[in-house]
Amino acid sequence: MADNFIEKISEQIKPTAPKPRRFWVLWIFLMLVVVFLFFGILYSYGVKYDGRVLPGISVGGVPIGGLTRSEVKNYIDIMVDKLVSSGLEFKYETNEGEKKLTVYPVIVDGGSPIELVRLDSGSAADYLVNFGKFHFRVIDGWQAINSQWFGTEAKIQFIEVDAQRLLAFVAGELAGHETEPRNASIKIKSLKPLEYEVTSSSAGIVYDLSGVVDEIRKSWSILGWADLRVKLREKQPEIFEADVNKIAKRLDKIFSGKIDLSYEDPQTLRMKTWSVSETQIKDWLEIQKTEKGDIVFGIKKEKIEKYLKETIAPDVNIEPINAKFSMVNNKVVEFQASRLGMELSIDKTYQAVNEIIWSRTWHDEGVPQAVALVVEKAEPDIKTGDVNDLGIKEILGVGISDYSNSPVNRIKNIANAVKKLNGIIIQPGELFSTLKYTSPFTLEGGYLPELVIKGDEIKPEIGGGLCQIGTTLFRTAMNSGMKIVERRNHALIVNHYDDPVNGNPGTDATIYDPAPDFRFLNDTGGAILLQTYMDKKNEELVFTLWGTSDGRKGSYTHPIVSKWYPYGKPKTVETDKLESGKEKCQNPFRGADASFTYTRIMSDGKEEKTVYDSHYRSLPKICMKGIDPNSASSTLSGTTTMSSSTEEIVGTPEG
Repeated sequence: MADNFIEKISEQIKPTAPKPRRFWVLWIFLMLVVVFLFFGILYSYGVKYDGRVLPGISVGGVPIGGLTRSEVKNYIDIMVDKLVSSGLEFKYETNEGEKKLTVYPVIVDGGSPIELVRLDSGSAADYLVNFGKFHFRVIDGWQAINSQWFGTEAKIQFIEVDAQRLLAFVAGELAGHETEPRNASIKIKSLKPLEYEVTSSSAGIVYDLSGVVDEIRKSWSILGWADLRVKLREKQPEIFEADVNKIAKRLDKIFSGKIDLSYEDPQTLRMKTWSVSETQIKDWLEIQKTEKGDIVFGIKKEKIEKYLKETIAPDVNIEPINAKFSMVNNKVVEFQASRLGMELSIDKTYQAVNEIIWSRTWHDEGVPQAVALVVEKAEPDIKTGDVNDLGIKEILGVGISDYSNSPVNRIKNIANAVKKLNGIIIQPGELFSTLKYTSPFTLEGGYLPELVIKGDEIKPEIGGGLCQIGTTLFRTAMNSGMKIVERRNHALIVNHYDDPVNGNPGTDATIYDPAPDFRFLNDTGGAILLQTYMDKKNEELVFTLWGTSDGRKGSYTHPIVSKWYPYGKPKTVETDKLESGKEKCQNPFRGADASFTYTRIMSDGKEEKTVYDSHYRSLPKICMKGIDPNSASSTLSGTTTMSSSTEEIVGTPEG
């Protein structure tokens, strides 16, 4: 019994092993502290680079990590200005060896600066500031650490290349060194009896411009200079003698009769007919290749286009006439009934005639001998029944611009556009387009040529000065509280468009067919009448929008220039298009960064503010120097040599 008692006491006082729970609690606590510190560091890094470029990011090998958006944008603008000033240098092969052609990304065309290559520095800066980020600060902190250790090369994608104009200009400059391939063709010697001769084909040697635009985009994406080398390649003809011989036996069907062109006047219901004779078919005939690869006889497009424009279009085309009225002291003093507009479709009518010749190539029966002219109808914007319910009764806003000291042709072009615009009714919900209402920009459209510098050539272009219209409309639309849909500032500073109060640039709007355009939306709910007036005494344009006010107010601040850019050293481009030793020059333009705020206060009191930032490129003085094309040293490359006999032909851009 005593033994049992001792055993129980021993068991009670026997030491026990410590439980592990406290150790695990301590370990978990330490791990949580480490995790908290780790995520805290990541969060702080994410905060540090909020609104800044991640560390280790570079563009074209230049580190930009840690820069703010404004710093990145400023750097991009500086680099783009250098690229514009240096120009695009094309190296091309000729029989005399390699030559160079310099094309400047910003050219003065029709008095207006046009950008062949444009980089949107604002969008590019936004892209770089947000590059590699997820906008979750812990993750962005990890991205910052990863980028700092390993580094990342970023490429800018916001590059616009006017490929059509650029390649057309380069192709035109190089055309004299090319030999185009010659297709096999047919020469009709007589119709009665039918005699003909098949002419032979030959290969050509042409410049290959494929990849040029991609190379420009690639180099500008890293803010670098492009290595543009244009090589010659052999180009085979599309039509060979064997192709022509296969269809020559169909010539008697081609000349199986005349082709009648008919048109019924919708106003008088009178039928008009014009006949294309077999002799005309003979003069217009050519060999064509269809999209499917078939070889057929067809009509030369330029021949029939000339015929349609000169012989038929004057009897068919009628401009649509809007019902309209003029306001004097809030009273209607002029009434005009509306009329349907008609315009001959040159392209579609040509295609219809051409398809008859195709059919004669293939078929003996069922071939039509007549074509109904294809005519496009244009409804008037305002019909007669709408006139009395428009509610046009008060001024919504006025815009003014100064065109003083403009050349004669520029003034005439402005006057022509003013005449086109005066009295236009802008429908509720209509997207007003300046290009729509001022086109066509041709001699027939009432516009005259102005001298223009393009690359190393000086030549007249039609329609200089129309940006005066776009700028005045921009100011009118803002003062009227309209919604601005499309506006682009000029590439260069145009003195005509400086603010009338403080003289700074910034409130201009450039237009150029087919783009850019100036457009605004009539979101007033009512019709608007545009009145345009040319104050010849004060040399000002005064545009007024009339309508019914819905209580809105529109205004804009005077522009502020945050930075000016010097225009740099003058440049000379040698050309064989001028007399040897003679120079023609364009004055330099300094650049600037300008901004202003447009404010709309709507009828419900809601306020809308839009900040317009405008960057104007600097451009050095550029002279075209005539050289002897037979001189062994002639390379047509840019230099900085200036002649003592220089003719200034362009001062301020006059777009």
